[in-house]
Amino acid sequence: MTPTRLQLQRWQALNSEQREQVLALHISPEQIEFAGTTAQAVSVCEDAPTDEVAGLAILESASPIGFVLLSRVTRLPDWAPAGSAALRAMRIDSREQRKGHGRASLAEVAAWVSEHWASCKTLALCVDDQNLAARRAYEVAGFTEYAEPKVGRIGLVRYLWRSLIEPQPSSDNSGESA
Repeated sequence: MTPTRLQLQRWQALNSEQREQVLALHISPEQIEFAGTTAQAVSVCEDAPTDEVAGLAILESASPIGFVLLSRVTRLPDWAPAGSAALRAMRIDSREQRKGHGRASLAEVAAWVSEHWASCKTLALCVDDQNLAARRAYEVAGFTEYAEPKVGRIGLVRYLWRSLIEPQPSSDNSGESA
């Protein structure tokens, strides 16, 4: 079975039913401890300029299965490198987890930032050391540590990033015939 391609849609562009579905996402208490509630993430995107903060619903067949908050420029957290976009408070509905949606969502987020915030050349995030599932998903998606872990609210926090610039083809001409 081929998985349905996920799409991202700004919170402001969702219809009322989709907004209700986003706010009703089932997030485990452990994930709320790590990333906060969905309502908290939504309030951040509602109260901020859309050119610096984007609240994006993760949709499968037009139905929200997750939500992510992105920020940049003056809304960039102090832990994120200048010029990057920060991925914050990503969550996937617990009933939709273990289906590859996290990895697919990360690819969609990277593509969204490249298209809509092209001046951002990296995507940065922080993740609690104890959030093993998220750490694995970020590693598979190409994120690597860029700073030493620090003690955070819950325990150690790791700082990760990935480039949004596609690698250039090699200039090696060894495959050309003479």
